[in-house]
Amino acid sequence: MSGGNISIAESELRRRIITPSQFVADPSAFIDVHLPRSSGKTSFSFIGAGVTQNDQAQTNLVEPHGFCVGGAGLKPGMINNFHLHYTAEVFVCVTGTWKMMIGLDNQQEVVIKPGDFFSVPTWVFRGFENIGADDGFMFALLGGDEPGGILWAPEVLDKARETGFVLDESEKVTRLADLPPGAKTLRSLSSEIVSQVETYSDAEIDSRIVRFAGRAWQNDALLSAVVPGHGNRVAPVIGIGLNQHRRPNTAISYPHGFSVNWLSIDDSASVGLHQLGANAALLTMDSQIEIELGKDKPARITVPPRSVVSLPANEWRDIRNIGSGPAEVIIALGGDGRTLVQWSPDIIEAAAMQGFTVDAGGCLAPRALVDRNFS
Repeated sequence: MSGGNISIAESELRRRIITPSQFVADPSAFIDVHLPRSSGKTSFSFIGAGVTQNDQAQTNLVEPHGFCVGGAGLKPGMINNFHLHYTAEVFVCVTGTWKMMIGLDNQQEVVIKPGDFFSVPTWVFRGFENIGADDGFMFALLGGDEPGGILWAPEVLDKARETGFVLDESEKVTRLADLPPGAKTLRSLSSEIVSQVETYSDAEIDSRIVRFAGRAWQNDALLSAVVPGHGNRVAPVIGIGLNQHRRPNTAISYPHGFSVNWLSIDDSASVGLHQLGANAALLTMDSQIEIELGKDKPARITVPPRSVVSLPANEWRDIRNIGSGPAEVIIALGGDGRTLVQWSPDIIEAAAMQGFTVDAGGCLAPRALVDRNFS
């Protein structure tokens, strides 16, 4: 990780902050929007290519992060039809009540509400429905910079074809009548091929849910947490990521290619100035924060709730809680393992005064067990 001070203009920081007013709803992202109960559903591409099938889709940020961040919106009673992903797909509910369905025969159903996470296994068909009374929105994280597209259940492609819409050779939604003679279109899978898709037990599906009310907070997960004015804690969700605890309480340990943690910042506190060696994505959820980027002349911008923020690698940053009560945000980083953190000299010195340091493995440790005392 670079120890230099990479300057960043305020305009660049603003470009990396996607507020709800800048969300671009795409009502034509997928072929199932032409089916009755999916007409009007909206999709969002915040970071990365995603898996959209609309050649006119707009993505807010295209920089590689090692994962993609998108979103899904459904009105009450709407559904997202059955499809399959090749890389990890993780949902975090923001609003609404959602029924997540696994397997073409609905082998499992999971209901998630605001703040709940559900990591859907790869290579299974999944669909979801807004079963609540209010409009629903979920953030979705996909593994990899190029997730490889999606595979639709046979019934979806067949019914879409009946309405006059197909997927062309680039797997983009196309009106059948607009194709030139002899053009090829994607055909639905045979039942024999579909039978090769994997299944999961109820216990395996349950192990992929992290409830908002069941988060396991770790108070000593970051070095800065021991420094006055920087109170914070981490609730692990997927992988290790931004967590310096020697025994991280990872809720979902299956490899995803990225990590996800809740980060709680005390009232009026900040995390403390630090660098990370990878691009990060913040989901502010219901919290209002201030992002500081840079060291000598930092850019500072207030970020409203339910925003998406991209923080560049190897840049000094701080995150401050400017709301009332604890600020609880979600941070995603590429890779399943621990992300190494470089703290500012001020944080390192203040933590040492409290009797703590970071060991060679990047974990928070008592200074007395790390420093050598010669006499």
